Amino acid sequence: MKCKAFASQLEAHVGQSPVRCGKAIKTDRKKANNLNQLLSHVRSVFRHKATPATVTTPNAEPPTDLSVVSDPRLRAAFADIEKYLADNYGTPTTKLCYQDYANGASFFSKDALFAPSLVILTDSDGLYNLPDNVMMLVSVTSIKDENWLIEELSKFILFLKELGTTYRIQHFAIAFSKDKPDHPATVQSADVTCIRLY
Repeated sequence: MKCKAFASQLEAHVGQSPVRCGKAIKTDRKKANNLNQLLSHVRSVFRHKATPATVTTPNAEPPTDLSVVSDPRLRAAFADIEKYLADNYGTPTTKLCYQDYANGASFFSKDALFAPSLVILTDSDGLYNLPDNVMMLVSVTSIKDENWLIEELSKFILFLKELGTTYRIQHFAIAFSKDKPDHPATVQSADVTCIRLY
């Protein structure tokens, strides 16, 4: 009994008694164990949130390389264009950006020497009144003079015409030309120069 009396006097004076007897000690240990377990659990939760398994950049841009092109036929055609640009102008693949669409894909080059932009559409959806299954050269820029650019552009157009027949792309359009030559392969209904390749 002295133990209890001393403990109650000490509690009254200090607050919590370090001295407990019998059932009170067991209850305090349970509470302490429960509290320690809770604190341990909270620490582990915050530790996991603080160090995620994979670190992601909050403003990471989506990929723009050839892997974004979902259609295998178009991806193969763009791979040949990549090779042509690398072989003829030394264009690194890091200078090429691709975008995939439900009805095709596009790419543009950020290279200074020879930078074409091209779209291949399986369904033109009425764009420039073009037929479906069309490859359209949208633009070409260069730091070289216009005589050099004209010569290289003519080579590139011939390459694209061959590419179209290789990958079953039936039409070839040049978006920056509205000429409609009197030729049986010309698609007269298109708003830009467009020819049937086969």
